[in-house]
Amino acid sequence: MGNTLSGRVNAVSPLISAEDARSYVSDEEYKRLCLAFNRFKNGCINYDEFCYHVLGGAQIPNDKRRLLFNFCSNGAENITFDNLLSALVGLCRVEEVQTRFIEEYKEFSSWGLTPPILTIPLNDSYISFYEVMSYVTHLSVSEVIELEKVFATISDRVVCKLTQEKWKSALGSCFPDDFSDRLFAIFDENQDGLIDFRELVCTLSALCRGPLPGRISQLARIWDIDGDKLLSEDELSKMYSDLKVPECHQNVTKSQNNHATLIDFGIWAQESQQNHNFYIEKYYIMALEIGHICLGLRPENRKLELKIVSEFEKRAADLALFEWNIVAATWHSEFLTSLEMEKSPMPIDNSNIRGNRDDSWTNKVACISLESARLRSDLQPSDFIKIPVPLWRALLRWHGSALTVDSQFTRKYLSAEFFDDNNSGLELYPLEILLMGHDKRKSIGGEIGGESMPPRNLTSWACAQVSRSMTVEELLVLCKNELRLGDGEARLWFLLKEHEDSSSVLLDDSSQNLHQILASNSSSKKPNKMRLLLEVREKGTGIWPEELRASLSGKQIKLSSENNNTNMSGRPGAVGLVNYGNFCYRNAAIQCLARVSPLTQYFLEDRNLEEISKNRRISANETTLEYAKLLREMWAAKKKNIAPNDFNDAIRMNSDLFECNEQHDCQEFVAFLLDQLHTSISETTPKNEKNSEKSIEIKENDEEKAKRSWSEYEQQNKSLVTNLFAGQLRSRLICRSCNESSSVFEAFTSISLPIGFEDVDLYQVIVVHRDGRIPRRYGFRLSRDSKIKHLRDVVAESTQIDRHRITIQCMSSKGTLMSKSDDEKNQVCDDVPLTAFPSGARLYALELPPNSSENDGATWRVGMHRKLQYNHEPYILGSTAGFIVSRFGLPLIIEVRNGMNGKELYEDVMYQMHRFMEHSVNSFSSRAHDPCEDDASGYPFTLCLVDDNYEWCGQCPALRFCRGCPIRPDSSSNIPFIPPNCPISIDWLPIALYLRYNHSQEQACEDDFSVAETWSRHFAPSSLEHCLEKFSCPETLDAAIQCDKCERKTMRDKVMTIWKLPKYLIIHLKRFEFLREQGRMGKCKRTVNFPLKHFDPTPFVDQPDGHTYECIALANHYGQLSSGHFIAYAKSNEDKWLLLNDCSVREVTEEEVDKQGAYLLFYERKDVN
Repeated sequence: MGNTLSGRVNAVSPLISAEDARSYVSDEEYKRLCLAFNRFKNGCINYDEFCYHVLGGAQIPNDKRRLLFNFCSNGAENITFDNLLSALVGLCRVEEVQTRFIEEYKEFSSWGLTPPILTIPLNDSYISFYEVMSYVTHLSVSEVIELEKVFATISDRVVCKLTQEKWKSALGSCFPDDFSDRLFAIFDENQDGLIDFRELVCTLSALCRGPLPGRISQLARIWDIDGDKLLSEDELSKMYSDLKVPECHQNVTKSQNNHATLIDFGIWAQESQQNHNFYIEKYYIMALEIGHICLGLRPENRKLELKIVSEFEKRAADLALFEWNIVAATWHSEFLTSLEMEKSPMPIDNSNIRGNRDDSWTNKVACISLESARLRSDLQPSDFIKIPVPLWRALLRWHGSALTVDSQFTRKYLSAEFFDDNNSGLELYPLEILLMGHDKRKSIGGEIGGESMPPRNLTSWACAQVSRSMTVEELLVLCKNELRLGDGEARLWFLLKEHEDSSSVLLDDSSQNLHQILASNSSSKKPNKMRLLLEVREKGTGIWPEELRASLSGKQIKLSSENNNTNMSGRPGAVGLVNYGNFCYRNAAIQCLARVSPLTQYFLEDRNLEEISKNRRISANETTLEYAKLLREMWAAKKKNIAPNDFNDAIRMNSDLFECNEQHDCQEFVAFLLDQLHTSISETTPKNEKNSEKSIEIKENDEEKAKRSWSEYEQQNKSLVTNLFAGQLRSRLICRSCNESSSVFEAFTSISLPIGFEDVDLYQVIVVHRDGRIPRRYGFRLSRDSKIKHLRDVVAESTQIDRHRITIQCMSSKGTLMSKSDDEKNQVCDDVPLTAFPSGARLYALELPPNSSENDGATWRVGMHRKLQYNHEPYILGSTAGFIVSRFGLPLIIEVRNGMNGKELYEDVMYQMHRFMEHSVNSFSSRAHDPCEDDASGYPFTLCLVDDNYEWCGQCPALRFCRGCPIRPDSSSNIPFIPPNCPISIDWLPIALYLRYNHSQEQACEDDFSVAETWSRHFAPSSLEHCLEKFSCPETLDAAIQCDKCERKTMRDKVMTIWKLPKYLIIHLKRFEFLREQGRMGKCKRTVNFPLKHFDPTPFVDQPDGHTYECIALANHYGQLSSGHFIAYAKSNEDKWLLLNDCSVREVTEEEVDKQGAYLLFYERKDVN
């Protein structure tokens, strides 16, 4: 069947028909080609699809691509399957077609010697990892593949290995800790603290398969503490003790230097078994249970499965496990009977214990928890069997489930407090939660002060089935992860009745569990069901919808913490403030300022308010009066929370800055509010400018100048605010030539301290030496405008390697070396900025050979490990898409000096890799060994010349589809000429890669002390003392100033210091600064450590008075500037700390005060009454 499409151009016909081409390929190849072609739409291949899927991304010039396409399509616009088959078979396997094609197109003359490969021979070079593991163990290929699937579910996804934590999770706390830890050490053959998949397969084979003596001998390693494959006298004593061996049978032979070999132990154990004293049986059975049930190996036969399942259930019955699975007792009985009769058990069938889902919320909305089915409401203890979670997973893998849905019943074992009968037991009926959300399509509406409110518009969002023991915080995290919300963007309410505001309870105590909430608030006849509202802050306005409703209606917000904090009732100041707009910054500021006792007491006295009310013409007075009324309501403590509507209206009317509902800075609002209060209660009379005398310059020292400046400030700003909050700063200008200084004094009510935005980035560089030693990682903090040459200089200084013998290489997260150079050498130029590379890339500093330099690229090449993996997916042309090229490992520097032969080149590479190559066969190993593991069998890799991407050949024309020309390890002749822009790949033979290449050792890296030091400097918490030191650091002014002493303009340093501290010190930690290079505001999230008590500022004050300070309140900020959230911590009248989060108030301990997000600190001098 020919191609009938139009559009022919001059092209050579494939010469053979599709029928003839079929005879040149095997049935397997033909099937593969058909499968690959069927992926294309419309039953044909267009030009773009041909370039990508057939030519496989080879760097072929466009005109040559078009020529090949025309040849395969026979000149048509698209390629049919028959034309593709005729063309590819002709080019790859029919000599006559190859000859005609080359005669017509001379540029393809290289195909005369090596035509493209149609398919890849499945020989030893392309053996899979599964086949290698099966070859050296007692496991089949299918078993290795199944183990890999299980390994993927139980291992750490970051390192793709079993960590200690993941190991314990896989075992499910079903085994003694001591035995678990010792068995982990047996699996961890290279003793790196991790179990990779190869170690798992080999050790499982040794422990669970093969001859019994070998299995028992492997168990001896449990007592081989030092890992020398011998049991010393102390280790034997420990073994006898653990196995409870009577003294008369403590006779293990010591055949090697008064030590017992593992084989000696195996012989002793077998002899004991023959004498009906199989002391090792308990440990042996537990090892089988772990290997089969926990790690995924399928039992060889039904008899073995019956034994390990029965023993596992018997031993686990007495364990205090937190979580169990439920199976039907009828199925369980039939399952054991089938195993006893050595028949295949039926799939797990829990249908007779499954409950009804008719009234389940899962029928209406999605479930966001790990859904577990309902149990029958009339379930009896005889109806079910509880089994540990690892056993359930194993049974599900081995036999499957008869039910497609509602087949799994995972239940927690809870303490007595969660049950009405006060007896601990399984939570057979977990809580079913319906999560509601506000319907954004319908607005809340209403007016402030309105008498009625429209009904709450809620919609069902999701459901969850969770344990009563789950805390509010855990459930909220589950919801926020589902919606990808940040901290402070959502919270939960308990709904007794969906449309009644008074029946809603804000779950403000995140430590409460759901059982406590249900018991305290619910009178429902369905104790296993809860309705919760997930309230999400409006992104644009920051409004909490429920708080807005409370503000509009004037109703109280009920808090779940009230049930645990009954002593909070009636406590002055322990009142929350409703946030019905983006007003969290105001609420936090008010709560902090309210702890300044003299100021609050002033506004609580009637006579002071009467005085302020006399002069309503001053705009600040309205704000002050509303603030005073708010304080009175807070100190009356008749309500748990109040809506400061009148106060916010006053702010809106009297301030242009804060009139909108946008997020603002808490510190700016504190300054504004203090200014308003000061204006209202100021005792200063307006200054008469006509009678003021001109100031006369007097020669004064700093003490006299400060005293005069302070006296003038007090006269002009006499008020209670000044008495409480005003301090004095000294600003000095110091001549950098003669050190002459001049001082200016100014007052402050709050002081802003820098935290530490630094124009530096943290860089970690892995230094790889030529001698194959373990690489060493160094840490550097360099300015953001640094270049490669700066990095090379600091690396050379730290490593004592000549800077000219260091090349800096950057590797992407995909394992590709990234070059920012335009020259022909595979190196990074000195002038390339470090910011040119992505943050996720890894930087390497590679030591060059002696007598080489960075600029002498002709004497060295960068080598990369490479694996050419056979593509098992359908593909068309084996030379291109038939390969998957994988790069891995550390880059190496390969010396290519003149006169060097191939063997020397290979030996140089072998020498650099000796650290992570397994050269010798262990005397006692968990697997068989292949001849390729012997050094005498040749090199386990091939060195090939490749391009910069390490994918194609570095010297052959692209039309050859060559993956890299090999360099022969020949000692009789020199190596061929290697082009300057041609790196070298280290192509591993698959069997050697799987068995000899130790990935853990290759990835090993020692950290220089600079790594921890620079990391600490970059990310470690700062301190309040350090911030005060930075505040007083000299700052050089940009312009020169005339110096009277030098009689010329000189550069000046400006130094700010604290001259005098106020009674109440407000410290603003400057977390937000403008990042000039990014053109935006940035937040410094570094923690600042500060004392809550006994803060002594004496070292940072020019005129200290010897007093110490105590923190009485702090405002914290979370998130970013425009979309963050402010909360407050403040001390109550009873000297207890309170967490005030808008309408929520909760008592906390001093240790629970969160210092990490501190933004404003309010300190009180200890002598203040």
